[in-house]
Amino acid sequence: MADTALPQARPDAEIILCVSAEEGLVAIPVGEKYSYGHTVLRSTGAFEKQKAGVHVLRNLSAMPDVMPALAQAAKLYRVALTTSPRPYLGDYAQELVSYLPGTWTATFEVYAHPVWQEDWIPLLWDNGALTEAMERCRVPYGAVLTSSTGAELLLIEQPGGTGGYLLGACASSTFDDNYDSPFAPPAIALPAYPRLAAAQVTSRFLPAYERAVHERLLAEVETGHRHLEDLWQSGGLDGGAVHGSVLGHTADRGAERSAAVLRRLRPHAAHLLVRTLETADPSPEDRAALDRLAALLGAERCERPASVFRAPAPLPPASADDMRRWLADAPVLLKHARATLPPAPETGSRKALAPAPRPLAAPTASGRGR
Repeated sequence: MADTALPQARPDAEIILCVSAEEGLVAIPVGEKYSYGHTVLRSTGAFEKQKAGVHVLRNLSAMPDVMPALAQAAKLYRVALTTSPRPYLGDYAQELVSYLPGTWTATFEVYAHPVWQEDWIPLLWDNGALTEAMERCRVPYGAVLTSSTGAELLLIEQPGGTGGYLLGACASSTFDDNYDSPFAPPAIALPAYPRLAAAQVTSRFLPAYERAVHERLLAEVETGHRHLEDLWQSGGLDGGAVHGSVLGHTADRGAERSAAVLRRLRPHAAHLLVRTLETADPSPEDRAALDRLAALLGAERCERPASVFRAPAPLPPASADDMRRWLADAPVLLKHARATLPPAPETGSRKALAPAPRPLAAPTASGRGR
């Protein structure tokens, strides 16, 4: 892909300068010797250090005095000064989420050392341009967009000097096979105008993302359910032998295997159940079955998927009674989960603009990898 060709070499120590409508002049030290950039910025006495390794010059009228001092200090410490042609990514991200449906937050991050961006590779849920950019190009910073529903997305500047942006997804921490996942929604290239970008995210990316999440959960639960049925039918679960004791503590290897399958299945099934109940219209009999599953899976405590940035909660043990309940009621969940699969994204040409934004709030900042 032309936009994600191998990057040009960057200096070992560099300060990227961006203009922010909210913050003023933003200085971002990056490179293997990024600490030299921090030293240079501190030496001027004019920049205020923020979280994530960002320094801000709020008083732009002081620039005629500050910039010569900055250039002199940068030369002394062999730090390259680079003026970004784009506005501060934190501003773009914050304006973008203000147009998106629901409640979103934008967190600006700096990947000062080149190896820090490698931490993203196992977290990305994308088989396209975003993964390629993070693998092959130097990406010094990005922004994480988080929805109140649990969606977590990564926004970066599109490599290649196009002036655009790339947005892609992370999966929840219940999955650990995000890389090369066949269900991964492809990243989307966004224009430089946040309102137009938000319209594309709303009409194209988010529907594709929601459908992909549902499909992935459904496939995982269907596979696990078939496995449990096979174990039961082959005698791997002998109810007369275990009498409801914790299967993981029995000597029956078949029962232990069944318990392990159900334990791994719990978080996926709980998330699928929560999603299904949002749009399903079950009969009273089916509703009773889904309520029993909710109690079994702890779905009433599963308001949103676990964050990919936090370790998943320990999985509880499974008993023979749990297995019987699952085998009895899971077909009802699978039936309604298939029926409530979100529709595919719209395929129209020109989309309506996003609604007017909510009042802007200052973007938060984080320093992943440090």
